Amino acid sequence: MSARAIEHRLASGEWVRLLRGAYRLGGAECTWEQKIMAATLVAGPGAVASHRAAAALVGMPGVPRWLEVTVPRPRQVAVEGVIAHQTRLLVPEDIGQVKGIPVTTAGRTIADLSRVYSKAKMDPILNYAMANRLVTRAEMVGRATGRKHDDVLRKLLAERPASARPMGSEFEAALFRALRDAGLPLPVPQYRILMADGGEVFLDFAYPEVKLAIEADSFIWHASLAAWQRDRARNGDLVAMGWSILPITCDLVMFHPAEVARRVGSSLKIRRAG
Repeated sequence: MSARAIEHRLASGEWVRLLRGAYRLGGAECTWEQKIMAATLVAGPGAVASHRAAAALVGMPGVPRWLEVTVPRPRQVAVEGVIAHQTRLLVPEDIGQVKGIPVTTAGRTIADLSRVYSKAKMDPILNYAMANRLVTRAEMVGRATGRKHDDVLRKLLAERPASARPMGSEFEAALFRALRDAGLPLPVPQYRILMADGGEVFLDFAYPEVKLAIEADSFIWHASLAAWQRDRARNGDLVAMGWSILPITCDLVMFHPAEVARRVGSSLKIRRAG
């Protein structure tokens, strides 16, 4: 449209300017999602929401709602209020959609953020993504190249051991961190046990040499109360097989890691003593 036609609509209130070159209808509610969609439009073809914007769109914790996009090189974007990154490589596998907004996938987003955030800030973000099955450890290992700017991601992955199944919740990741910080020997995460009926179970953490299991003791970490009840029955079968089950609550692991370490250390001592 001509500049005059646009100005007429702005003056009448029919349109409202969001960004230079992007407008919304006057009667439409103004939301952050609308603004980041506008940012991808004004940034041009191939632009996607990325970094903090992409993380916020999928609910990753601790990230601000910035208008942040990535565009293919050599394009340059200079729009007030929009942070634009350039990239030489943005393959289709790294692009998805959230509420119709083009956005980098969770794996690409974490890789991008780990180059601008510290390890401490990235730790809960990676925990969230793994707990909610947005990424797998194997995928992130593939994104951790040998280049220096991937040091943060490599260090985070080194603290998360490879296992048959990924850690299932932020609870489990926090529990593992508490044990490591206390200097206790580290258990095997997601330890697989074959049951007498031919089935298999996975313990959150286990010290198989002394048959000590550490389990999240709250049905909120399961799909339903029925699933929680099935786990209690399963624990009875494990005790019959000689295992000791140490339940740890959410509040304890999140707010009292030293007490968690004390209980685990004491349980290990007792099991080793026979």
